[in-house]
Amino acid sequence: MPLLRADLSRPAVRRTWRGLAVRGGGQGGRLPSVDEFFGTSTQVCGGFWPFAVDMALPVEGVPVGRSLMTGAAVCCDPISWFRAGIIEQPSMFVMGLPAIGKSTFVRRQVWGMAALGAHAIIPGDLKPDYADLTRLLGGQVIRLGSGIGSINPLDPGGIHTVLRQLSGQARADLTADWHERRSALMEVLLTISRTGREEGRRTLSDVESNVLSTALRILHERTRDQALPPVIADLRDLIRQGPAEVRAAAVFDAPEDDAAYQHAVRDLLASLHGLANPMGRFGRLFSEQTTEHIDLSRPVDFDISALAQAGDDVVAAVLAATWSTAFAAKNAADMLADAGLSPRRNHVIVLDEMHRALRASPLMVDRLDLLTRLNRQWGVGQIMITHTFADLMCLDTTGANQKARGFVERSKIKVLGALTRTEVQRYLRGESGLPVSRREEDLLADWSTPTNFAAGASLKGVGKFLVKLGGLPGIPVSLQLCETERMGFNDTNTKWDKTAGTM
Repeated sequence: MPLLRADLSRPAVRRTWRGLAVRGGGQGGRLPSVDEFFGTSTQVCGGFWPFAVDMALPVEGVPVGRSLMTGAAVCCDPISWFRAGIIEQPSMFVMGLPAIGKSTFVRRQVWGMAALGAHAIIPGDLKPDYADLTRLLGGQVIRLGSGIGSINPLDPGGIHTVLRQLSGQARADLTADWHERRSALMEVLLTISRTGREEGRRTLSDVESNVLSTALRILHERTRDQALPPVIADLRDLIRQGPAEVRAAAVFDAPEDDAAYQHAVRDLLASLHGLANPMGRFGRLFSEQTTEHIDLSRPVDFDISALAQAGDDVVAAVLAATWSTAFAAKNAADMLADAGLSPRRNHVIVLDEMHRALRASPLMVDRLDLLTRLNRQWGVGQIMITHTFADLMCLDTTGANQKARGFVERSKIKVLGALTRTEVQRYLRGESGLPVSRREEDLLADWSTPTNFAAGASLKGVGKFLVKLGGLPGIPVSLQLCETERMGFNDTNTKWDKTAGTM
């Protein structure tokens, strides 16, 4: 093999700051000079003003998906954003047409917040949408239905047992709160049980409310040392017996008049008997002891799917009971934590199909109105879910509609899915005053359009949401699922899948 010799006749390669000055030496080209221009915000507008680049997206919270504008990752959840100081209250409102992925979005929230230390409480799962995920997280699934599971309205949250662990002022405060919750829940259930009667007989009269409250206090005094709390049948029998205090509440001018007393409590006794009778319209739902008490050390889901085909009044009554139970248990857990008897925990309450419970009674509207105002002080976050804003404007009174509208206004994070232009223009922009731009309106309306007429076609907006925070431009995000989420618990059409090919 011949030896390689240097070509001494070739000049040396010159090295410069841009590389080797030879063909193939990697020398960089000269950078072109760029002309600079100045202009006003009116003249320079097509994307340069006021943002030269896209606004920075927060990295705190549950990973949701990617921005449809930039492809950047989007993280969002009410508790993480509250802890980071992005929002003032840990609240989120999710709204969109059916079958676009609202429940899938909220399940991602529940899963992510569980990893961050905030367990979810789902006080009413109708389909059920969250039962499988709750089991996957090692949570508690409480099934309710006639013959399946019962809930005792006279002991919401299982406070009868918790009271024995407290003493002094803490016990007095919890007893007062418990009495107020029992009275409110019983009024809601009695109001619902009277559905279908003549106009003016839906709600309890002042006399009936006084009798109910007085009887509950007397019943508590008589049974506070018993192992089990009283049930509605015990309350009915107590009012039927007519102790002196109850008679005075019913007929204050002549409590000894038996005929006047029986006339005053006749309708109340009939309504109580309807709830206590296991053969009645509500079956054994409210007539027996609570079959399974709530455990807030892990995620909790009240599975009421067995009542999906029941009447609206039955579903509303069960939702009222489960909501009251969840709030009562959370308050009791906080008092135990204050007394050093249990660790302090934060929770997120998921209120799905909320419009069904709101239509049950004005008392449910008031209860939820209180939650949206005091959730920060109570140490809970909230996620409310409904189809459209119009669902909140179909209540019995104008006052109830105004309160329901405030739920959206006080929710700091609005997550909007596919919506029609009518919904956006009349309700979101008109009724609620939500700052939705024309471009965002076009986006939401386009998402609500079917892709085509082909088999398997769906709305364009499946899995797409607009995250709104105050008056800031919304963040359009595409929800991205991991393999575990695709394995089954996100499929809400399983009953259709199982029957495929059997027709």
